[in-house]
Amino acid sequence: MSKIYEALQNVHREKKGGGTFTAASMPAPFPIKGDAGLTMEDEMLSLHKVIETLLPHRKSRVIQFIGAKQGEGTSTIVREFARVASQLIGHSVLLLDADRHNPGQVNFFDMQEKSGWLSVLRNGGPSSDGFHQVGQSKLFLSPGSNSAESTPEIFNSKFEHLCEELKEEFDLVVIDSAPLMMSSDGLALATKVDGVILVVEAEKTKWQAVKTMSDSISRVGGNILGVVLNKRRYYIPESIYKHL
Repeated sequence: MSKIYEALQNVHREKKGGGTFTAASMPAPFPIKGDAGLTMEDEMLSLHKVIETLLPHRKSRVIQFIGAKQGEGTSTIVREFARVASQLIGHSVLLLDADRHNPGQVNFFDMQEKSGWLSVLRNGGPSSDGFHQVGQSKLFLSPGSNSAESTPEIFNSKFEHLCEELKEEFDLVVIDSAPLMMSSDGLALATKVDGVILVVEAEKTKWQAVKTMSDSISRVGGNILGVVLNKRRYYIPESIYKHL
């Protein structure tokens, strides 16, 4: 399982300052003391705490996770975050698979034949028709389209209304979005959620790609909460980082 180097960087300071997002001014990820010694669960708990701090007045939250390109590890981060929030924190959590090009959550939980959020939008009916409990846990999955067909429904008010319904059912809704370079769906979703978290692969994703992703989401009115820096590589023994 890949380590996450940092949890979350609050970028509201960037917005308030009105500065441009360049290689020099790009904010560093939110620091976690002793990150090298943290487990994935520790990191997810820290991530959850920061989200609560940034969105303190929301009874329920809809959070979108999105990367610039395929292979950033977004689906793994979202799935682990949802698991920790449901099992350790005790939230009722809905994991919404919105990557129609590579529905990683649908494949992982083997729910290809189940109806999901897209069928609810297209066919009507109660929102409960579109989510399915994972075992006996407090984690639920809402599959998306298992094809590359376009999803114009998320570009209108239907998806926004669905989010409001889901917030009545769940403490937390997390969305696994397609990479921004592969689909414009992520931009449409960003305008309808409470916050957006960018997932960046350490030492692989260029800062220009992160800037483009950040600028695009901000331009449409998305509320970027921060960045998860994933797959950091340790060039000295990990135990040494604990003493730095």
